[in-house]
Amino acid sequence: IDNGLTAVNRALEIDPKSTKALYRKGKLLEQKGDLDKAEVAVKLALQIDPKSQGCKSFLKELTQKIASQKKRQQRMYKKMFNLEDDKGEDSAPPSEKDTTWLEGAIPMVAGAVTVGALAVAAYSAIKSYSG
Repeated sequence: IDNGLTAVNRALEIDPKSTKALYRKGKLLEQKGDLDKAEVAVKLALQIDPKSQGCKSFLKELTQKIASQKKRQQRMYKKMFNLEDDKGEDSAPPSEKDTTWLEGAIPMVAGAVTVGALAVAAYSAIKSYSG
C-alpha cells in the first residue's frame, strides 16, 4: 500500500488535477484504514470532475463506512465506560466485513502500553528502594 501511495503522490506532483490518481489515492488510503484522508482525496477529485460516477459512488461508500466506524467507536466507548443499557441495545456484533485489523489492534496496543508502563514504574520503584 505504501509503495502505491508513493507512486500516486508522484503522479499528483506531475499532474495535481489527475482525478484518476486522486481516486486511486483514495482507494489506497481506504485499504490502509485511513477513511478520513481517503474521503478528502475523493472530494478533491469530485471538485475537479463533478460528473465522475466512479468518484461519486466511492464517496458514497466511504461516507457509509465512516458513519459505521463512528457508530462502532461509540459502542466501544459506551462499553469502556459502562454506559451501555442493561437491555443491551446496539449489542449486535459488527459483521466481519465491517471490521478492520485496526479495531483489534487498538485494545492490544493499549494493553501493551499499560503493562509496559507498570513494568517501568515497578522497576523504578525497586531501583530507588534498593539504591
